[in-house]
Amino acid sequence: MLELYHWEPNAACARVLITLKEKGLEFNSRYVDVLAFEQHTPAFLKLNETGETPVLVRDGEAYFESSYICEYLDEAFPKVPLMPSDPLGRWEARVWQKFVDDYIAACVSDLAWDAYGKIALEGRNLNFATAVSTIKSKERRDLWTSALAGFDADTLDRSRGRLKDLVGKMETDLARSGWLAGSSYSLADIAVFSYVNYLPRLMSDVLNATAAPRVAAWLKTVGERPAVKAALAMSRAPDPYTIAAPGPEHVRWG
Repeated sequence: MLELYHWEPNAACARVLITLKEKGLEFNSRYVDVLAFEQHTPAFLKLNETGETPVLVRDGEAYFESSYICEYLDEAFPKVPLMPSDPLGRWEARVWQKFVDDYIAACVSDLAWDAYGKIALEGRNLNFATAVSTIKSKERRDLWTSALAGFDADTLDRSRGRLKDLVGKMETDLARSGWLAGSSYSLADIAVFSYVNYLPRLMSDVLNATAAPRVAAWLKTVGERPAVKAALAMSRAPDPYTIAAPGPEHVRWG
């Protein structure tokens, strides 16, 4: 039986949850409350020493990094393929996944944390400064320290600018087939949706039916898929896209 250690069905965790649901795979859900720092407990660190969710476990082997988990699932359980069948389409899907990993994830996470992060921490009986000091990874420790202090205006403006460019790129690419890679729904759409679904509220002036009609229609189409609805329904929050945790670090050359 597959086991998935995950937080709320947004961002990286949404990618894997949606993929599992799309492929009709049974799995045991292991909820990890990242705002309670459960991902930095010794038990979790045995699965992933970086202290990041999600983690997939199969036959005692732990898999992490959401892009690679999704491709692993697609190859290990090929009955419902989620990668394009042609080389060009597969290349496009991998380019989009890398774009999410290196670019989209950090930018969306900055804005989502700024909007929702501190609200989510209210009422939690936890000394966050002490909790952060125990994180083994310096990169994660530094990111949490910055997030708790509040990201500066320049960081947020940079992320908004990059995400405005992203929506423009999506609007152009979706003109070809209505999907981001090849001629059908794929891991590329799952990866991008899992983050961009934050933007109609975080950047409503940029992502709306008038400013970006193709992206708005694509978001609606993906969001109405039964597997996507089932994944998002696993949230413990009223809406997984009104809660956030610090995301990945910006790539150094970005």
